Amino acid sequence: MLFGTAENVKVLRHTYANKSNATRAAKAEWEKLQRGVAEFSIVLALGRPELMTELPVTVRGYKRVIDDCKWIVARVTHTLDGNGGFTSDLDLEVKATEVPEFDTSDGA
Repeated sequence: MLFGTAENVKVLRHTYANKSNATRAAKAEWEKLQRGVAEFSIVLALGRPELMTELPVTVRGYKRVIDDCKWIVARVTHTLDGNGGFTSDLDLEVKATEVPEFDTSDGA
């Protein structure tokens, strides 16, 4: 079972009981590797208390390559200062895309 591309192969050390378990494990490892491929940090001068980790977000007003990415919040820190100011610091990661599956069975 191969997920992702055949150019950079990672072999999972565990032997799985069936194809379903192997598929789940391979997909989970692929998504783990895809996270953190691109990161982006931003400080919101006007805090947004509804923001939390794993939330998908869209950014606008940056380079097109940044604006076009599907981001998720990896870390958020909300700060309330002594003067009544509220900010949100966000660490974003590119959301793992749909994982392509390649059939490596050659009938052998």
